[in-house]
This record gives sequence, structure tokens and C-alpha cells, in this order.
Amino acid sequence: MSQRSAWANVAERGSLRALALLRGWYGLFGRRASVALLLPIVTYFYLTGRGSRRASRDYLDTLWATPEGRARLRRAPRRRDVFRHLFTFAENLLDRMILWSGDVSSIQIDSRGRELVDELVRERRGAILLSSHLGSFDMLRELSAQTGIVLNVLMFTRHAVVINSFFEKLQAGRNLRLIRVEPGSLSAAFEMRAAIQRGEFVGILGDRIWPSEEHRTVTVSFLGRPARFPLGPYLLQGVLGCPMLITTCVRSGPARYTATTQRFAPGGVVPRAERPKHAEECAQRFAALLERGCVEDPFQWFNFFEFWRSAEDD
Repeated sequence: MSQRSAWANVAERGSLRALALLRGWYGLFGRRASVALLLPIVTYFYLTGRGSRRASRDYLDTLWATPEGRARLRRAPRRRDVFRHLFTFAENLLDRMILWSGDVSSIQIDSRGRELVDELVRERRGAILLSSHLGSFDMLRELSAQTGIVLNVLMFTRHAVVINSFFEKLQAGRNLRLIRVEPGSLSAAFEMRAAIQRGEFVGILGDRIWPSEEHRTVTVSFLGRPARFPLGPYLLQGVLGCPMLITTCVRSGPARYTATTQRFAPGGVVPRAERPKHAEECAQRFAALLERGCVEDPFQWFNFFEFWRSAEDD
């Protein structure tokens, strides 16, 4: 499975009717009952989703093979750990639905580093928000409501038509714009440039290779194994000269998340000759930060595909 199909294919195996049913169930019985309803749902996907089971186990075994991972996990991964990984993803998806439905008071988000965003808003400067599949990028979208920023989010529509359609309907009225990415199209790049120039923010995932950027990658060590990471976000930042912030939002308890924002790259156009080196160094630094996050929250990295295979097959 390629990176561009990633976790979205897991969610796409459901249906719009099932998502609507879960939303209705939540409206009637609340979050606790909805979490209980996830048990049979996740059990079904666990039993039928061989690919996601295998990818989860590969990730957990890779994490266990590192000294830091062994200290965190404390024992070798088992099948129940794979189930826990999938269940954590499902609970994350439930909270995403709750937040996008407008029930903001039901989800508590503790914010660290928000002042970095506020500073850019005051200066009317656009920026790139770099994130990953660690935790919930959708929880970070609540920044658009809290700070008044306009957040443009890349959405890979080819592989997740149902779930993207569902959540797109829920986000109506927020300061949020979706930039649709299709293989072979350059329109997304032009939309991102225009958004930055308007003083808006663009959210990009640094652990997903863009469909049009398969040839712009670098192989670095990630959890002790070679893995391919995209160069596109950092090349774009070097061309636009805008600041880049790195953001994560991990679940710290039932219906509670911690959002963290840090500086990643300063503003300023990078000279053309220096951009490849700049991008590679950024990708390596991002991989190191992601690795640290996986160690700290091992069951919250939701990349359910064989992440290392393409690099090891090269």
C-alpha cells in the first residue's frame, strides 16, 4: 500500500450510514456509551483488517526493538496491543466527530505554545503548520476557532471519499478550508502559496508522501530502520520563506488532549542552491521529533500501512 492511501483506507472501509449512526448514538447517549459501542466495531475491523493488523504489529515490533521503546512498552507487543492500537485510533476518530459536530465543550484541549500562533496572527503573517499521524491533527483545527486564523488543510480525497464527505459537512462555518490533493495536479501547490500570501496557515503532514511528490523524498533512520520521508513541505517553505511551526495533539485522557506548538523553521527564503540540503536536514529533524513522540505515546501513531517497506526495498 502506498503512503497516499495510508490510514484513510482503514476508515473508508466503513460507510456514511455507519458514521451517521455513530453520530446519532452519541447525540442520544453521550461519549461514554459511544466509546462502548466502538468495542464491537473495532473487533470487526481487527478480525477482517489483515493489512492494518500487520502494519500495526510491524510498527510496535519496530518500536520494541529500540532501547527507548522497550523501556516504554515494558514487554514485547502482543495481539492485544495491536487491538489497543486500533481501538485508540477509533476513539480518536470519535472525538474528531464530536468536535466537528460543534460539541466543543465535551472535548478539553490543553494548549502549549499557542502564543507562537498568536504572534503570527498579530503580524498578519502566514505560516506552515507541520504535523503528523501522531495523535489527532483534527484537534489542532480547533486552533482556527480559538485564534481566529484561517487554516487550510491538505486533504487526499481519492482514497477516502466517504469519510472526507462526512467530516466536510460537519466543518461548515469554521475558519477552515480544504485543499484537495490529486495525483498529477499542481493546483494544490498554487493554493497553498496563495493562502500563505494572504496571511493564512497551511496544515501539512510530514509523515505522508504527497501523491505528486513520490520522487522528492529522502531516506533517514526512523526507529532504527530506514524510512522514506517527503521533502515537499520543506522545499515549499524554502521557496515561500514563511515560518514553519510543528504541532502535535495527543490524547492525555478521556476526551482530553494536549496540543503542543513549537518553532521548526524560521521565516526567510532559502537560496535555490541550498534548498535540497535545507529540505533534507528538516526531514531528518522531523523524523527525530516524530520518533520521540512515538516513544512517549506509542499507541497514538496512526499510520496503518507498512511504513518502512519502500525504503528497505530500494
